[in-house]
Amino acid sequence: MKRSGFFAVILSLGLSTCHLLVSAQLPGVTLTDSAKVSLITCSQGNELYSIFGHSAIRVNDPAIGIDWVFNYGTFDFSDPKFYPNFIKGKLNYILSVSNYEHFEYTYIYENRFIYEQQINLTPQEKQQLLDSLSINYLPQNRYYLYDFLFDNCATRIRNIFAEAVPRTIVFNDSMYGESMSFRDLLMPFVVEKPWAKLGINLLLGVKADRIATPWEYMFLPDYMMEAFQYASFQTDTTLYPVAKEKVTLLVGKKLPRNSFRNSPLFVFMAVFLIAAGLTIWGVRKRKYSRWFDALLFGLVGLLGVVLAFQWFGSDHVVMSNNYNLLWAHPLHLIAAIVLLFKNSAGFLKYYFLINMALLLLLMLCWFLLPQTLPFPLFPMVASMAIRSAVVYKRAKRIVRKE
Repeated sequence: MKRSGFFAVILSLGLSTCHLLVSAQLPGVTLTDSAKVSLITCSQGNELYSIFGHSAIRVNDPAIGIDWVFNYGTFDFSDPKFYPNFIKGKLNYILSVSNYEHFEYTYIYENRFIYEQQINLTPQEKQQLLDSLSINYLPQNRYYLYDFLFDNCATRIRNIFAEAVPRTIVFNDSMYGESMSFRDLLMPFVVEKPWAKLGINLLLGVKADRIATPWEYMFLPDYMMEAFQYASFQTDTTLYPVAKEKVTLLVGKKLPRNSFRNSPLFVFMAVFLIAAGLTIWGVRKRKYSRWFDALLFGLVGLLGVVLAFQWFGSDHVVMSNNYNLLWAHPLHLIAAIVLLFKNSAGFLKYYFLINMALLLLLMLCWFLLPQTLPFPLFPMVASMAIRSAVVYKRAKRIVRKE
């Protein structure tokens, strides 16, 4: 067994045991005056599911021997419907509770930072927050339908602080400066993951380009950590800071940068050069690269199937109204199959004439659309336009001969 797999099994067993122990202790716990409540923020990890970081709530009361972490970001891999539900946007996340020591193990192994901000709550407010968390942790309440932008491990924490604490929390909206869309907010976290960046930009539809409100910024753990740092409790006309200065509980490592040769832009530039080279070679030698075109449009058609399913067949609201379907749509899959038949010049002539015109128009309007299209795919779209022109001219010539 690989080291990572062995660690995952051991960690899973440890967390399960810890979960049972905490579950037995949790109901009816009364905190003492020495209790501390903190917002925990974890830096981004190397895996895709952890690339945007993580948030949790820590309740530490050494007088009664508890140091718990309430974590809204867990899910059940053992669920036989895990992957279908994930793809369809029907995945339930779970509020779990563990000892801080066990929680920290994962981040030690993954070399990630952990930051802590102690929240300036009164003893009564700490108890109210714990009681609210305990209610949320009941078996009938601990599951919730995950939404990446609007209902996740960070927004749940933001909401429970706002709802369970009697004092009003005033967030300093001016701290963010320039307004940003949801897509703009996500991009800094995928700089070191260019293929993940491409995939996210492909899947997110036009709704991700809506300007987010300062309240909505907090769907990302780093922004929530910053928001709590500058937030205040309002009592009558007096303002008190919500959080103490953050402290680093665990020092990790920064993610390594990706080299240009492994980037999508490099790969799709290579595809463009191949397409252009085959086109020049075909004109000079009067030969046609049928299999290249079938492969090119077939793969793009398969991508179109994925994009169309996420729009029409899933509950991922943010993946609807996706302008990437203008160039990557399922009809290319049909065209790729037709390309393999020699007696289909009539269909190919009209299909690729229309396709060439649409692709050229899209390239001219690339930066004018209401949705941000991923620029590394511009050479890919240019390749499709060139090959569409080749197929059209060949099909037109065949139709004339007939």
